[in-house]
Amino acid sequence: MNQITEQMLNHTSIRKYTDEPITQEQVDTIVQCAQMASTSSHFQAYSIIEVRDPAKREVLKECSGGQKWTVTAPLVLLFCADLHRSGKYFDGIDKDVLTNTECYTVAVIDAALAAQNAFTATESMGLGGVIVGGIRNDVQKLIDTFQLPEQVAPLFALCLGHPDDNPGLKPRLPQAIVHKIDTYTEDGNDEMMEEYNARVKDYYTERTRGKNTNTWSQQCGQLMMAKTRDEVGFVLRKNGFLGR
Repeated sequence: MNQITEQMLNHTSIRKYTDEPITQEQVDTIVQCAQMASTSSHFQAYSIIEVRDPAKREVLKECSGGQKWTVTAPLVLLFCADLHRSGKYFDGIDKDVLTNTECYTVAVIDAALAAQNAFTATESMGLGGVIVGGIRNDVQKLIDTFQLPEQVAPLFALCLGHPDDNPGLKPRLPQAIVHKIDTYTEDGNDEMMEEYNARVKDYYTERTRGKNTNTWSQQCGQLMMAKTRDEVGFVLRKNGFLGR
């Protein structure tokens, strides 16, 4: 254990913030740390938009189904998959390659790794935050609002600030379920899942004072069916992604 691993093991999503602002030096450091994340072939296939305009923050809130922290957080960063820059500046490429699934996957992974670096840096400063993927409820509106060119796609928002809440650690899946050796095995998974579902049910029951008594299986099943976002693929193809 060290300071970094202890910080990571105590990560929790923070959605309520004090009025204390984040300094420009902190913002610059957070973005610099994001840029130092691993990136496939040094493509750096992402862009980060700091959202200051209150009207645009309201759009994020609307698209995310009313998640008010997109408005109240002192700092909001919109992470985008970006192949537009690749098409504009890479020498000697067939731009049709940028429409394939692999390139989109690279851009999404690059953006996710950058965001995680940014989040880790943020927490090292005593700040907290939450990643909001709900903005993808209306990808086209985000493309229009932020004037995203072809082959730039909004993925998620990172809302950050000084914590004014402590929701407690949400139980993760048992390590033996996610950590396999040499092959994908399911030995003992059913028993471990039964115990895990009970733990998550206790967590939600305590956190919501009995308003939510779902297990992990129930909670995730409901959430998945409530936001299938089938139109995302259509909008991405329209914007030059996933052509093949």
